[in-house]
Amino acid sequence: MKKSPQELVVRTEKIVHGGQALARADRFVVFVDDALPNETVRVRIYKKKKSFAFGRAIEILEPAPERIPSDCPWTGDCGGCTFRHCVYSAQLRFKKDVLIESLHGIPGAAELVRDLVPAEQTSDYRNKMVFSFGATPEGELRLGLHRRGSFMHIIPADRCLLQSESSREIVRRVLALAKRLNLPAFHEIKKTPGLRILTIREARGTGQRLVELVTTAAYPGLAEHLLAELHDLADVLYFSIDTNIHGAPRPEQRRLLKGSGTIEEILNGLRFRIGPDTFFQSNTAQAARLFTRVRELAASAGPPAVALDLFAGTGPIALHLAAVADRVIGVESYAPAVLAARENLALNDIQNVDMIAADVNEALPAGIPERVDLVVVDPPRPGLSPAAIAWITRLTPDAILYVSCNPATLARDLQLLLQAPYRLEAVEPFDFFPHTFHLETLVLLSAVKQAEIG
Repeated sequence: MKKSPQELVVRTEKIVHGGQALARADRFVVFVDDALPNETVRVRIYKKKKSFAFGRAIEILEPAPERIPSDCPWTGDCGGCTFRHCVYSAQLRFKKDVLIESLHGIPGAAELVRDLVPAEQTSDYRNKMVFSFGATPEGELRLGLHRRGSFMHIIPADRCLLQSESSREIVRRVLALAKRLNLPAFHEIKKTPGLRILTIREARGTGQRLVELVTTAAYPGLAEHLLAELHDLADVLYFSIDTNIHGAPRPEQRRLLKGSGTIEEILNGLRFRIGPDTFFQSNTAQAARLFTRVRELAASAGPPAVALDLFAGTGPIALHLAAVADRVIGVESYAPAVLAARENLALNDIQNVDMIAADVNEALPAGIPERVDLVVVDPPRPGLSPAAIAWITRLTPDAILYVSCNPATLARDLQLLLQAPYRLEAVEPFDFFPHTFHLETLVLLSAVKQAEIG
């Protein structure tokens, strides 16, 4: 006989990293989805460990003053947003509190944490969305986002408020076309062929759009139908086939149906070409603010003679540093990104930046001078390796700028950098993703001189 899910009534205390509210039942900790601090909620437990559990708020008995009606019909089911039921000013406050708590082991950090730089646009702000195909139990085709905690169930995205109205219309048209042609969705478990993903990218500075439909099999005539459906909404259009059905989609065959193959974004007056695989910050407006601040802090102690940009990607930080540094060296492990960065340098006629293809986390890349004035790091969520921190500090830069998307690994890495020794000067968070628990943090560290140590 199947055991009924356990239900509890708890009082929530605070938001933790991940967007859940922490509550206690006696000494037992419960992390509650869809709840805010200072609420009394009825919780249904869906995962239980020895000393803590995860649950979902199924009834709000005493709501917090920050709670508002959600503007999305899929709130609580979709894995995209966390806080659509919360006023925006409170979201910013909760994220700041989470950052401060993550840095609690670093002396003086709490006092340095600024208020988050808010997003001017809290809906329709993403310049890239990736949608998956799936089907209902009754067999109806769907196109959208994954249900929270599931890689099989798909939430419709035709009303998703993270993207623009033009993007929503593209979703509607592609889904209608697929239904009209009676095409199936790729099945993640059975691995039966079908439609897999739809990617939409928008250059907010130019209004250009790139659309790519990925299937696991060739469907005769689909490309022509797709072009007819999206001719007025897509500047660049790809029909691609991915036969690697295990793991993340990686198209092996790309057919360009329309356009040059890339769209062009303008950010702080700089031009960037974006293709289907190009990494680019998903919130253009907030990226512009963050990169402006990176450039300001880089110049604050006097223009660096040599600046190092690690995890450089396609070069947005390096291009911004070029305006204040005599020489910039960008290092990126993904070879196609290095080529794209070099194209962006040529596009902007920037002559004082060199790009190197190397793995920052392995060892000191060849071609780096014995000493640099400034190091900027923008690592992925796992942060820096101990080897990377060791060789960065051996270069004895006067300043280090750390751009982080993960407060936990930021705190871990700062502990090592402060021992080098460096001093924490500024902690400036930015809200790139309203209604989610994610944040970006810019940290400035300055070298502690030998005279200060002695």
